Amino acid sequence: MSERAVGALHVRRAGWLSAQQLGAYLLERARAEGLEFLPRRVIEVEVRKGRVAGVALDDGTRITCGAMVNAAGPMLNRVAGLLGETLPVYSEAHHKVGFRDTLGVVPRHAGLLIWNDPQRVEWSPEERGHLTAEGRDDLLGEMPISCHGRPEGGAGSPWVLALWEYRRIVQEPAWPLPEDPLYGEVVIRGLAAMLPGMAAYADRMPQRIVDGGYYTKTIENRPLAGPMQTEGAFVAGALSGFGIMASCGVAELVAAHVTGGPLPEHAPAFTLARYDDSVYRRELENLTETGQL
Repeated sequence: MSERAVGALHVRRAGWLSAQQLGAYLLERARAEGLEFLPRRVIEVEVRKGRVAGVALDDGTRITCGAMVNAAGPMLNRVAGLLGETLPVYSEAHHKVGFRDTLGVVPRHAGLLIWNDPQRVEWSPEERGHLTAEGRDDLLGEMPISCHGRPEGGAGSPWVLALWEYRRIVQEPAWPLPEDPLYGEVVIRGLAAMLPGMAAYADRMPQRIVDGGYYTKTIENRPLAGPMQTEGAFVAGALSGFGIMASCGVAELVAAHVTGGPLPEHAPAFTLARYDDSVYRRELENLTETGQL
């Protein structure tokens, strides 16, 4: 750890897990309860007398139903559009880099490490000239907080996962993601502020893989979980960058709305109705922090 660090917050009741394994586990449990999984696309929602009556799939299948849940992730508004509705969400493209920490800079027992101060990336004069010529002045000055990373895999794995949202890209979700060919190198160099040993990679970058996806979110970065305007339509989305942490709780909330079950005291805080509250809207006008990494 850098000798420049003067304080640290250690969150003890925390950790991480695999999104793929969580999804596979939930799918397995749901199938055991009778779920039928159809990997199709919804192209139409049938509404009768103001209420959901069914959906049409892109293979011609029509399913009669009295309720539907819009859990389409970055495509929330495309599905909402089938009902003539718009949801107050937008999407940001986010990347992450996985790299082989062949120098063993990150201990395998380390937690998720987050550098919570602005910083500057160290570039040589020649590199600065190249970046200026490429129009990447955004990498030359002070850069934002929250460069973070953690070990990935077991004790024998050399891999580290790291993220740093130094460039905010808001756009309509599309595939493939917008590319940032320098992302992996910038993040590895950025980690050197917290972990000085990372600076050794500047001359020879390790093997790395960059991928990513979209964070779909509301302006205050709080999920949507509850009824939509059309009767029988519900939304479970805008889980931003905390989908693993919040998805099961959001699903439980929406299930209670769908089935008419008892709702917890906090349920209204996640529905669209919160935007009808004038006091809440004024709070949003003065919003300065959303907790986004």
